[in-house]
Amino acid sequence: MTHLPKRLAVLTATLAVACSHTPRASAQQNTFEPSVTVDSTKSAVVPDVPASAFRNANGSPRLRDDQYRFVRQRIVPLLERWSRDSRLAIDPAYVAALMLKESGGDSFAVSIAPALGLAQLTVSADSDMRLMVTEYHFQWMAPEVDRWPRSAAVHSPAATAQLIDSLLARHSVSARNEYLFDPETSARAAVFWIRLLENKWTTDFWPGGYGPSARFRLNGGQPLTQHQMFDLVTVSYNRGYIEVKALVDRYGPTWTMHLAELTGGRAEAADYLERVRAYTALLHGAQAENSTR
Repeated sequence: MTHLPKRLAVLTATLAVACSHTPRASAQQNTFEPSVTVDSTKSAVVPDVPASAFRNANGSPRLRDDQYRFVRQRIVPLLERWSRDSRLAIDPAYVAALMLKESGGDSFAVSIAPALGLAQLTVSADSDMRLMVTEYHFQWMAPEVDRWPRSAAVHSPAATAQLIDSLLARHSVSARNEYLFDPETSARAAVFWIRLLENKWTTDFWPGGYGPSARFRLNGGQPLTQHQMFDLVTVSYNRGYIEVKALVDRYGPTWTMHLAELTGGRAEAADYLERVRAYTALLHGAQAENSTR
């Protein structure tokens, strides 16, 4: 039987990392190692950082106060609780950062992809997840995943962003019949999907050889570092693991310098990764600051 690798524990020490991709407010500010997985035996919390601290790459505000307040009050406590489940153990600060970048806290967001809801998952990711939870290690997820309500119109291959917007406007689709628009279930699905993506990049048993390929191309066969795992999972969530593997295979350790290839030369994918890094570091920084008071 294939065994899961030992999960990476979140770093508790402040790291002065001289990396160009790690955001700094000043030269003296400490930075924090981004992480996907936490030690589920310890308490993981998401500090209450003001909404105004979250900015787009051009400096404009990212969040509406009401939507951020909703995420803080309704979603963050769930992320913290789920992080204590050893089967998941996903850093709640990371999930919060990712969703705030994805949707800005809008439970009914519809992108051109179309990606839907708070977590901006796609119908394609949902189909992939339903297949992946049939694998032995993740069969415990399957009953819950299969229970989530799905609208046939939304999950049709012909569904476009325009069609889904019209269905929402007519109330033909809502949180009651489509889990992607239910914020709590959408957040739960995001945590499941992140766990599956992490496993995709750390083990050897998935078709396509994602784990062995990434270890060889990025680290000479050694286990992936915390930064490498963070980047692989984050860009896979946004652009898909197949496209990420193609970049890793082509460029090795410099693959994140070529993210524009995923978006036709636009900076969208690079901006996405940089913002999730920045938001996660912001939350980790506030967490460490609070712990020293």
